[in-house]
Amino acid sequence: MQASVAQQSFILELQIVDNEILQANTKLKSLPEIEQLLHIDKRIATATEELAKVAAESDQIALELRRGEVDVETVTDRIKKDEARLASGNATPKELEQLQHEVATLKKRQESLEEIELEIMIRNDAVAARRNTLSTDLASLETLKTEINSRLTSATTEINLLINEKLLARKEVGTKIEQPLLDLYEKIRGANGGVAAAALVGNKCNGCNLAINAVEMERIKSLAKDELLRCEECRRILVRI
Repeated sequence: MQASVAQQSFILELQIVDNEILQANTKLKSLPEIEQLLHIDKRIATATEELAKVAAESDQIALELRRGEVDVETVTDRIKKDEARLASGNATPKELEQLQHEVATLKKRQESLEEIELEIMIRNDAVAARRNTLSTDLASLETLKTEINSRLTSATTEINLLINEKLLARKEVGTKIEQPLLDLYEKIRGANGGVAAAALVGNKCNGCNLAINAVEMERIKSLAKDELLRCEECRRILVRI
């Protein structure tokens, strides 16, 4: 295929623009904020799950505490009634003895219940502190996520603006290239990872970075300037510069 020096120059220019678009798309997919968001989401999920467990434990302890308070209140009321009856003296000696024994038993029960209640309160304080810590941590993680999302949005917008700019430049360069040559370029580009044309620098193809042997180089030198070259190794369009 023949192509003027100008047409070959346009093909190389188009490849440069396509390289810039490819690089921008690669950068768009590998922004550090993407990985940071995945990591922060995992941390948020873990913290949320842990907070739910602690909240459930806190609710259970609150129920135990209420039951303990009711038990203590019931025993205390019973002691008061028995002590009031003892103080009134309206009982036989045997009944008084039974009441004294019952009060003593109830007071031991009261002490036991108060100890249990104290243990529950200590557990409740520990769980409440843990719940507050987790809530604070979760709020911090959510704030951090918002900040990362903001940075990601900013970076994505900037890169997309660049891509749109390069797409316009690509369209402009493409209008300068004859259709058969442009079709060949697109075909090669699709088969070679987005790179269809490369400069011939010295005896090296900048597409595959392999040196061209001396015999082939002599043949190339003998060809007319408008003879379109293809690399023997990668089959990309070679543009003499």
